[in-house]
Amino acid sequence: MKTTHAFWTDAEVPFVELRFTRHSGESYKEHCHRQFCVGAVTEGVVLTTIRERSYAASPGSLVLIRPEEVHSCNPPEGSLRSYVMTFFDLHWCRSIQDALFGDGEEFICPSTSLLKSELFYHSLLTLADLLPGDALPLEKTEKLTQFLADLFVTVCDRTIAPPEKGQGDLIQEVKRYLREQSELKITLEELSAVFRCNPYHLLRTFKKVVGIPPHAYLLNARIERAKELLLDGVGLAAVAAEMGFTDQSHFHKTFRRIVAATPAQYQRRSEP
Repeated sequence: MKTTHAFWTDAEVPFVELRFTRHSGESYKEHCHRQFCVGAVTEGVVLTTIRERSYAASPGSLVLIRPEEVHSCNPPEGSLRSYVMTFFDLHWCRSIQDALFGDGEEFICPSTSLLKSELFYHSLLTLADLLPGDALPLEKTEKLTQFLADLFVTVCDRTIAPPEKGQGDLIQEVKRYLREQSELKITLEELSAVFRCNPYHLLRTFKKVVGIPPHAYLLNARIERAKELLLDGVGLAAVAAEMGFTDQSHFHKTFRRIVAATPAQYQRRSEP
């Protein structure tokens, strides 16, 4: 089996990096990262050493590495392992923790270095599939924010701050903005900057008030606008481009998932 290494970054989602390694028997010297790192072994076993303590990580668990924490992650001698590693920007992590636990001056470290949880394990692998794909930047940043928020609540020894009240007017403004700017590529961080609020706070409040996350509302607004353009006789390719879809295939797939019919079927008017 050939050893492969692949790395993913995206300027639209600048606070996370991904590494995919398959069938590797290489060993690494002790090192550290400035980011908060979360890793998942997909094949084999990884022996992780942190502060002179070793953990055997296998599929179904996550390795949590604190910023600047010296560590090594190597396979048993003579064996191969495959894994996914995510590197989260520290400032961004702190913004999520501030929304959860109240403003703090330092990153709140997890209480464990090895989290045995099928739920979080599969959530991370789902993210690793989603991020390199053609999903909206808003969806990617929402899913990342929610994953880390859930993780921090689970592994950080802190009490969740009570939610703020009286946010209905704010959410109505956000909905109006998403409808009017439905063709734009926007992240959760950019959306929260427009309304001067914390990204996780906006995500949590929007879902509570509206019932769906912002990216789903934005996607629905895109399709509603696309339906108007289709009825005006605009061509399928032109509608896909105007509404910000990566290509006509992406538009077709998204339209069908929401409308339960293809764009061509919707545009083609016929008597019932």
